[in-house]
Amino acid sequence: MASNWSIRHSIVIAMLLSLLSGGYLSWQWLTMSDKPVLRYASLLPAPLPLASFSLLDHQQQPFDNRRLYGRWHLISYGYTSCPDICPLTLAKLSHMQLQLAGLSQFNQLQLLFYSVDPQRDSPAVLAEYVDFFAGDIIGLVANPAQPRMAREFEQSLGLQVQIDPALQATGEYPVDHGVLLYLLNPQAELQAVFKPVRQYNALPEFDAELLLQDYLTIRRFLAQQTN
Repeated sequence: MASNWSIRHSIVIAMLLSLLSGGYLSWQWLTMSDKPVLRYASLLPAPLPLASFSLLDHQQQPFDNRRLYGRWHLISYGYTSCPDICPLTLAKLSHMQLQLAGLSQFNQLQLLFYSVDPQRDSPAVLAEYVDFFAGDIIGLVANPAQPRMAREFEQSLGLQVQIDPALQATGEYPVDHGVLLYLLNPQAELQAVFKPVRQYNALPEFDAELLLQDYLTIRRFLAQQTN
């Protein structure tokens, strides 16, 4: 089961706070009079480049930084055996993507689902899993021949993952992971982070409408900054 947001926050938020508390970026961001108003997203004051990485997609094709260029991407992560949060999140993201398809602007958003359970989630398993959802989702997993390159990807985003080695040896185990979404710009840089709606005594959950609103707000704000 995924960890509660209030207990296991992502390293990325710490990175964002570090940027805001230091030097020029802090001054530049805090003095902007037209910062976007976001509900459940954090827009980084300056995008963060990802380390070089290499993964496999659900069609067993290499997936590296170069495949991120030229398009916006939204990354979710988890594992296919997840009983609740992972499939619910992908269903919400698929709904959001379908809504975007009907818009005239900012409608090109590729969804990515990264598995943090390469022991059980082969590309073939991922292909069957992502096919359950209505959206266009690319499944990603570590290349067994290059595990270090997958760790580079995870560390660049600050993904939070914990597996009990004793349970893992049995082949039946849960994966404790964070619940965040990562927005990458067409330069393959981390642009924003989305957190779930916090619900009392319930699993953290994303709201498709609020996700869409925050995403469009970010895209409009950034488009205005470049004009």
